Amino acid sequence: MDEKTIDFYDHNAEKYSKWRSDQGPDQAQKVFLQNTKPGGYILDLGCGTGEKSLWFRDNGLNVKAVDASEEMLKFLNNTQGVFCSQMDITKLEHEEKFDGIWASFSIQHLKIDEQNKLLKKIPKSLNKGGIFYLGMHEGSQSYRDQLGRLYVPRSEKDLRAIFSFNRLSIFEFFREKSSSFDGKPIEVLHLFARQNT
Repeated sequence: MDEKTIDFYDHNAEKYSKWRSDQGPDQAQKVFLQNTKPGGYILDLGCGTGEKSLWFRDNGLNVKAVDASEEMLKFLNNTQGVFCSQMDITKLEHEEKFDGIWASFSIQHLKIDEQNKLLKKIPKSLNKGGIFYLGMHEGSQSYRDQLGRLYVPRSEKDLRAIFSFNRLSIFEFFREKSSSFDGKPIEVLHLFARQNT
């Protein structure tokens, strides 16, 4: 993973947590919850300060939350009902299976080859009928923002192709306009998929 990006989150965890908390639940969370079995075991892959993890827990899911930033995870430490651990998300292994994997704007901080390798692992980490959510900025050029974070956005066409290649069948998709933590206007993609059987 990109060290400059992790360093930013380590040094700005409190501000980021407040920004995320002020946003409240969004449409993507609701779609994910509606399509995950009640009481399901999910992975929040790149959980940040854990606002989404807590919302999923409060709505009946069992949550494992991982992030590369130790400081971000401090907001989830000793939180009942959420198991959290520091992890480079590129190191996802297949030993543990989930009913859902939630990757909200975390994979986009990886280089293209790292993204592709991680997406290849996703189907093997899902239980039968499990779902995968990916939220990502839309674009075709990698860049560092003014805060030093690495972004490697993808196009809809590119993501649809790599999902298909990895036997992930998209059952819902939408895009929206939003703004980043630094106030920059962005266009984002939301993809929801299941394993092809």
